[in-house]
Amino acid sequence: MRSGVSGMSAQSSRLAAISDNISNSQTVGYKRATVDFSTLLTSPGSSVYTAGGVQSSSRYQIEQDGTPIGTNSATDMAISGSGFFVVGNNSSGSPQYSLTRAGSFKPDDSGYLRNTAGQYLEAWKLAPDGGLPNVSTTRFDDLEPVNIGNLLYGGSRTTGMQFSGNLPGQAVNGDTFTTTPSFYDGLGNAQDLKLTWTKTANPNEWTLGATAPTGYTVTGAPVTVTFAATGPYAGMPVDGSGNPVTPASFTITSPATPTADTITFSMGNVTQLNGDYIPQVIGDGAKVGRVSTVNIDDTGKLWVVYDNGARQALYQVPVANVVNPDGLVAQNGNTFTLGMDAGPLSLSKGNSAGAGSVIGGALEQSNVDIATELVSLIETQRAYSSNATIVRTADEMVDETNRLKR
Repeated sequence: MRSGVSGMSAQSSRLAAISDNISNSQTVGYKRATVDFSTLLTSPGSSVYTAGGVQSSSRYQIEQDGTPIGTNSATDMAISGSGFFVVGNNSSGSPQYSLTRAGSFKPDDSGYLRNTAGQYLEAWKLAPDGGLPNVSTTRFDDLEPVNIGNLLYGGSRTTGMQFSGNLPGQAVNGDTFTTTPSFYDGLGNAQDLKLTWTKTANPNEWTLGATAPTGYTVTGAPVTVTFAATGPYAGMPVDGSGNPVTPASFTITSPATPTADTITFSMGNVTQLNGDYIPQVIGDGAKVGRVSTVNIDDTGKLWVVYDNGARQALYQVPVANVVNPDGLVAQNGNTFTLGMDAGPLSLSKGNSAGAGSVIGGALEQSNVDIATELVSLIETQRAYSSNATIVRTADEMVDETNRLKR
């Protein structure tokens, strides 16, 4: 009878796990629960067999990934491979951290990214240049809640420009050709840079001069460029020995308020061929724009995208890993906390150091297979009924024994 009762109890635990699996089959990032059985022995090695029964233990299939699906939300995230997102239970003070595979994060009324359980996405804040400061990769200490609510306007200054194009091979000494491209300063203002190509008295030789805005200084200009007239490099810049070269670059430096910005001006594909003057100047930087959206790359870096096309990296969302994910302790809100059996914690960028890659605009589905759960449900029902039959049979045998003394 003890064995039958323990069997009914074990099957009840299995039924509870199956029920949770089915009810959470549409829960983002949910990990399927299973119940394992092991035998109990009351008199091991005895010549008379004594039923001990069965005991059950539950665990979650944490290492089994769900299928990622695309969404229409730019702040949704999924992990392809191993790892977890880190979430905290409050936006200030000393939050309690936990791990989750559920990456459905939406901004609240203050701009913090929170999941459906109300927890805050945690990340490393990047430096203004997009670099990652010195942070701890084994503790949660340097993490902070991700906030995208106070980002309205932004731009990016120009750090590099490049000239490509053709200079007229038919030009004569003293001919000049001028181009006035724009670049952007640190405040997003457009500034004009005047470039002047001048044909010198030497055959196939040109100089490039630059006039910067008031307060700016130019270093390294004018630049002298000599082109080959014959041979395999005809029309291309060459040195004194006729070998192809890349013309020298120069720099444009802003006033120091408080520190100076420097723009490097380089040469791309410059030719001297008989034809028109065809200039093309490209550079980075963008005017001031309004935040239009955010996106997340495969390393977990969160970028703000402005309507002027500029991007700015603000946060590095780490991927957390432990040696034994099945040793994590399940908590409410589809999260897990570090347990004694989980092993050491490591935080890293996505797609590095064994961590999975981050997929922006996607969510990981539950790893529950409904068909499997329904089959298990039928098996559990039959096993429970069979154990109940054991109890009824044992009860009848006890009654029969009691009737012997009458």
